[in-house]
Amino acid sequence: MSEEKKKDKDGVAGIPAADAPGADDGTPAPAAEMPEDPGAVRIAALEKELAEQRDKLLRSLADMDNFRKRTYKELQNARDMARIDAILPFLKVYDHFQLAVKAADEKHSFEVLHQGMDMILSEFSRALDEIGVERIDALGKSFDPALHEAAEQRSSDEVPEGQILEQWRCGYKMGEKVIQPVLVVVSSGPGEEKRAEKTDGESSAEEIGGDGK
Repeated sequence: MSEEKKKDKDGVAGIPAADAPGADDGTPAPAAEMPEDPGAVRIAALEKELAEQRDKLLRSLADMDNFRKRTYKELQNARDMARIDAILPFLKVYDHFQLAVKAADEKHSFEVLHQGMDMILSEFSRALDEIGVERIDALGKSFDPALHEAAEQRSSDEVPEGQILEQWRCGYKMGEKVIQPVLVVVSSGPGEEKRAEKTDGESSAEEIGGDGK
């Protein structure tokens, strides 16, 4: 056998034909890696960001709901405390009223009843002072619509027009805020007869003054 035929049979340069490069041994060649799709990568990133934002939103909504519930509870507690602070002084008045009624039932004396009423009135005034309520009296003062409520207007020869003639109900205020205006009767000045007399007197005085000139 010639040297060339021997080489073809045994392989190249002594390498067996089965081990030579490109020999078909039944093993598939490794597949080439495909490049990543930029669009798919972008979509995955957006989906991740969307999930994170959704999680933040849910947390924020939960925090807001908790804050609302906590604020409502604190507001209710503040209202309850305000009611308690306002009613405590009047519980003392109620206790004194019960004592006055009991004493009046036992002794059936007008003097005892009068003393009890004075004691209750004093306790009422003290209770109003404790919660910062100030009494408004208007008798003899000029009518002020910010403080007074006119129930009636009546003529008066003694009280000038626009001044308080009678006080039917006292008023109250807390600081600068009027809680209840004073219910009053306002003077409309002298009656028709007095006005006529005054007009006649002024006319006579003018006539006398004119004759003297």
